[in-house]
Amino acid sequence: MDDIETAEGDDTLFTTNTGRAYSPSYLSQYITKAIKESGLPILKFRYSSIGPHTFRHAFAIISHLNGVDVYQIMKSLGHEQLSTTEIYLEKVFEKERHTIYLWKPDVFGVYI
Repeated sequence: MDDIETAEGDDTLFTTNTGRAYSPSYLSQYITKAIKESGLPILKFRYSSIGPHTFRHAFAIISHLNGVDVYQIMKSLGHEQLSTTEIYLEKVFEKERHTIYLWKPDVFGVYI
């Protein structure tokens, strides 16, 4: 395996002991299983498993909360349509549309 300094952008990141690329399906199953077996406390409160796709959603949400333009998020995720990215962000958009986010904090001083 080449050193990371000499690796090209399209080189395989994770390889078998023979140097071949793992399939995306295998990596997804492996990561999902490892997370499940980790015993992380947050797993007790989830109704669905956490896997690689969860990280894509987290990336989109964290990017949005940091003020990244939705079109930049769309491109980073490799989506061709904005509507796909909006699905990732729908729960955040729903919270942001709640009336309380329209309140002006200076009206309530230290209460909010």
